[in-house]
Amino acid sequence: MRGILLREIGGRPELADLSEPAEIPPRTALLRIEAAGLCYRDLLVALGKFPRARTPLVLGHEFSGRVVRVGDGVEGVREGELVTGLPHTICGSCEFCLTARENLCLNKKWYGEEAQGVFADYALVDASTLVRVPDGVPPSGAAISSCVVGMLINAIRDVGRARAGEVVVVTGAGGGVGIHAVQVAKALGCRVIGVTRTEEKAEVVRKAGADSVVVGSAFAEEVKRAHGGADLVLEAVGEPTMAESIRSLKWAGRLVLVGNVTAGTFPLPLGVVILKGLSVLGSVGSTVRTMREALEMMAKGSVKPVVREIRLEEHEEAFTSLREGRAVGRFVFRTAT
Repeated sequence: MRGILLREIGGRPELADLSEPAEIPPRTALLRIEAAGLCYRDLLVALGKFPRARTPLVLGHEFSGRVVRVGDGVEGVREGELVTGLPHTICGSCEFCLTARENLCLNKKWYGEEAQGVFADYALVDASTLVRVPDGVPPSGAAISSCVVGMLINAIRDVGRARAGEVVVVTGAGGGVGIHAVQVAKALGCRVIGVTRTEEKAEVVRKAGADSVVVGSAFAEEVKRAHGGADLVLEAVGEPTMAESIRSLKWAGRLVLVGNVTAGTFPLPLGVVILKGLSVLGSVGSTVRTMREALEMMAKGSVKPVVREIRLEEHEEAFTSLREGRAVGRFVFRTAT
């Protein structure tokens, strides 16, 4: 089978011939991968920003695929079914798994980092988080239902406590996370301001439903002038935009951090956070529940996947575009047609 392989940390991912998995461990399913989303995390893994990664490593953690075979102890999953799942394994027994917060599992192993990933024709995945893809959701949409749309439902609604009518700022609004954050926030009844770097991306953000778009790195004053500030900032960029994001918040505003493209640090202005009563919150991943909700939203059309389907052979162009900030929406590898 083919797969996108990282032979050494800091090296260039390459398309390689790999051995198809021969044995299926308990609680595991072998999938014929239909679609796999390219996340900025994949780029950071290749660059060595995640120290638990071990090479040689098949990259990728966002997937949909058809069940080929299952290991012992697997129930509720049928061969031939189109499924998707969380981007990591879960233990099923820690305090977070037992309270349906699988995204915080203490013993999880991320695909494409601590376990072999899904940028391949076939992949082994934890069967306990798999859900059937409903009619009307294409494989490329299903692939981003957990790490993108489900993650955003968790971040904006559950962690950020967004309410209808509130003003939500989305940074990196033209990217794979941001363009779907705009749609999730709109589906929750919020007024959305998208922040992006180019006019080309701004037009896509408007089409995704943003009420207004700010082009450029300075956006706090515009947000305060137009709305008196933001109730919530969905921070998908991280360190480069954090200062403006915090400045854009109303008193008692909330900032939910879901990405950090530089993997750098930021000097938090503690006085501002204290005196304005701000909340700065981290949010990671999706639960099985929010992944199911994401699939339902896509099936109903309230969230429309913004993806560019590509072949595994086009991985170099995709990684370069992602690194240079040129990607609009999500690149999704289609390994089966």
